[in-house]
Amino acid sequence: MASLDVIEADVLVVGGGIAGCVAATRAAEAGASVVLVDKVRSVRRSGDAGRGLAFLTTYLDLGEEWDTPAAFARWYCDIALGLVDMSVAWPVAIDPLPDVVAFLEESGVPLRNAEGGYDRVSRMWTPGPIVLKFDGEDIKPRLTERAEGTPGVRVVGGVHITSVQRDGEGRAVGATGFDVRSCEFVTFRAGAVVIATGNAERVIFNSPRRDPFNTYHRPYHGATGFALAARAGAAAANIEFLGTFLFPRGFATGAMGNLLEAGGRLVNGNGDLIAGLPDVEGRQFGHGIVAKAAGEARAGRGPIYIDCTHLSPAALADITTYISYDAPLFREFLEQSGIDLARHPVEFELFNGAWSATGSPKGVVVDGTGQTATPGLFAAGDLSTPAYALAGSLTSGWVTGDSAARFAREAAAPVLDRDAVARERSRTLAPLDRRGGTGWREFERELQDLMTKYVGMDRNEIGLRQASAYLSSYADAEVGVGAAGGHELMRAHEAFDLRLFDEMMAAAALERDETRFSFLMGHHRTDRPDPDDETWTGVAVLASHDGDRVVLERTVPTPEWREQRLREAAGSTGRPDSDAGGLAASAVPTRVVRVSTPAGKGA
Repeated sequence: MASLDVIEADVLVVGGGIAGCVAATRAAEAGASVVLVDKVRSVRRSGDAGRGLAFLTTYLDLGEEWDTPAAFARWYCDIALGLVDMSVAWPVAIDPLPDVVAFLEESGVPLRNAEGGYDRVSRMWTPGPIVLKFDGEDIKPRLTERAEGTPGVRVVGGVHITSVQRDGEGRAVGATGFDVRSCEFVTFRAGAVVIATGNAERVIFNSPRRDPFNTYHRPYHGATGFALAARAGAAAANIEFLGTFLFPRGFATGAMGNLLEAGGRLVNGNGDLIAGLPDVEGRQFGHGIVAKAAGEARAGRGPIYIDCTHLSPAALADITTYISYDAPLFREFLEQSGIDLARHPVEFELFNGAWSATGSPKGVVVDGTGQTATPGLFAAGDLSTPAYALAGSLTSGWVTGDSAARFAREAAAPVLDRDAVARERSRTLAPLDRRGGTGWREFERELQDLMTKYVGMDRNEIGLRQASAYLSSYADAEVGVGAAGGHELMRAHEAFDLRLFDEMMAAAALERDETRFSFLMGHHRTDRPDPDDETWTGVAVLASHDGDRVVLERTVPTPEWREQRLREAAGSTGRPDSDAGGLAASAVPTRVVRVSTPAGKGA
């Protein structure tokens, strides 16, 4: 390779969502030069927060027992079944919360109510009103403006990243990608790299309608971040778990929590209030109220509905002010379906997905600075663990931006391996030479069909081993996938990334030879239908890839949590996993607490 045109920065941030914008801002404010790269041309409305948000889960430490950092930490560990490392959660996800609340307000995000205080609510999964409700329609534009307006930040749009580059000692020193329109190959050199590309979507079909882009979170989240991290030597934790939820029939969106919290009633096909019914014996799906609803459907007493017809016009009007942030296009779905919440119950169905919800312990493993096992490579946002929802994206971006700037400042100058870059260029652009080959749609749809069948709602050893064998053959089939331009090239590489993630996920699901559910996440083995508490309570599966095969490791992220739960289980007949906030009572309307912050306290 005779010459190498390179875009250089102290810190390269891959992904322009909430976490990426905060990381870029923090790194630049720490004195680093920053390049923020995203596959979209403009990051103003990119990422999951592009539609707006309405809730921020945080303590304010205003005097209530439930409003302290310690109480928040206990909930944080319990809701994830002890599968998060609390020695990492404290510095990455808990301690920075007051700082990011102040950061949001400084950036022009209106967190306070008209009286100058905060509106705080309890949600289905929280132990108290620790969720700050606010007008977050423009949270993403405000944070984008903050990043773009910070001296030292340069945004490069329309470039899809395909590799993290490492030097001879294994340190991350840059990345490569291509322009999604021109197909021009692009090389970056940086002292540190932050990946903040969101969670894995499009892994399985989210709906019986089998629309590959009918996903709860944004469908442009493939599994690119997981693949970038894995190819660079980082591990992911708990990726065997699926989201287990109820979605409006035929439309993947998370309206369940909003409607129930507003006072909606979850009922079966006979009109019975499900929360008051006895549990149904047999195959489990979900936890708490979700499990009870699934039991009713399996027992032949479906369909399942959420009935809001008894709510007042004021309550229904209030829902419409924020539900589109939590449940994108839900209002449009109702309108086009001819459903009026005041007159019609809404039918819901069981949902599985690979997305990460509040309380999910899934993600690329990081330490207390946000750094992965690969020196100089950091992960933030929904891609990393621990990082729950908006709060986690803010805090992990806050920490990793500062940490990456410090790493770049203290490390030796980055040196790219020119031969490795040349090899990656050849791999990246190869589909353009196979324009008559298999299309990305066909390749990805076959992956989704395979994962839905063998690694979806119901799993067993035979099916998981079959999935692994098929996925290995699909690795060989990648060389037959072609692309006719930049967009198809991007989709082809997203499909390749999905295949690598699928391989790791199937292996992790085979390793966890039990069934385990918590709020919004679950792992159901038909051949191991019960939890194996002695073996698996508080035990996480780490998955990495050595280039040839998946490498698995069992670890206990927070040993004291496991020990406590095993002691409790030994003295009772109850299961040691968490109720995650009492979901059986989720039909109780949301309690709104209006708080005026005393001087010198809270945020």
